[in-house]
Amino acid sequence: MRQKLFIFVLMLLLPLVKVRAQEDVLAFWSTMTINKSFGQDKKWSVGLMHEYRHNIHEGVSQTAQYFVRPSVSCKVKPWLKLQYQMDLAAYPSSGFQWRFIPEVTFSHQVGDFTFAYRQRVMTSWKVKAGTNSTVLRSRAKVDYRIPKTPLSMHFAFEPYWCDFGSAVKNGFAWFQKARWYGGFNIKVTDHLTVSPQYICQAYHNRKGRYARRTYDDHVIYMTFSIRL
Repeated sequence: MRQKLFIFVLMLLLPLVKVRAQEDVLAFWSTMTINKSFGQDKKWSVGLMHEYRHNIHEGVSQTAQYFVRPSVSCKVKPWLKLQYQMDLAAYPSSGFQWRFIPEVTFSHQVGDFTFAYRQRVMTSWKVKAGTNSTVLRSRAKVDYRIPKTPLSMHFAFEPYWCDFGSAVKNGFAWFQKARWYGGFNIKVTDHLTVSPQYICQAYHNRKGRYARRTYDDHVIYMTFSIRL
């Protein structure tokens, strides 16, 4: 039954991928995460994540980046979660990069729906260039758990606000890019969840006063989550 659900979900997602312009990119991302909860009421959690990203653009297929991400989080309240993550990322085009990502998530459940808002502050340090940048990421997400099935679905929107140091200096915050997410979570076992998703990542240039959409990434994203 669950294998049939998985195949059905992939059939739903694949038609969404439509590269509309020559500049658009078709991408495939895969992620493996392992998490372990501990402490009183399992409020604390540590995790390790590995992600690989591959792009196809104008007939050229290449690795875009891959990274590992250890993390620690605390469920302060049922509706409030704090988390800190640190990435070591490798880009074939530009070398290694460190990313430091504190975040806070607010959530509220109504029946089978869960509404969540996550705010991240992501600071990146490019080792080879010796430069850094800081981006604000603000994600709104809706989850729906389908009753009497191991399946849930989600939709999310996440804008990226450019280096806020530059924004403060210039008196306004530039809009950099945005992600639209749509996907499913399939609970294969009590410890394994598989999540196929489609992501449209729209980029905007920052020349002039107003941001203008330039090109999109169309991403098929597979996540495998293990909870110990």
